[in-house]
Amino acid sequence: MGLYKITAKQTGSWGGVKIEKGMSVEVVYNNPPLSYTEGKELARQAFLSKYGKDYKNLLSQTYFDVQKIN
Repeated sequence: MGLYKITAKQTGSWGGVKIEKGMSVEVVYNNPPLSYTEGKELARQAFLSKYGKDYKNLLSQTYFDVQKIN
């Protein structure tokens, strides 16, 4: 099991959705390493739960950094 922190790299607004640099969520993934496909959905759900915004179209390595915490 692994704990990952997903953090926004930059501030901006895309498609009417605003994001601030430093916004982050933590997700737990049972089968490390965290793949892009599986991580994208976990991150989407975590950002939606924490910030009430759907960042589905922004979740990429361009806008977010993924760091393994544990």
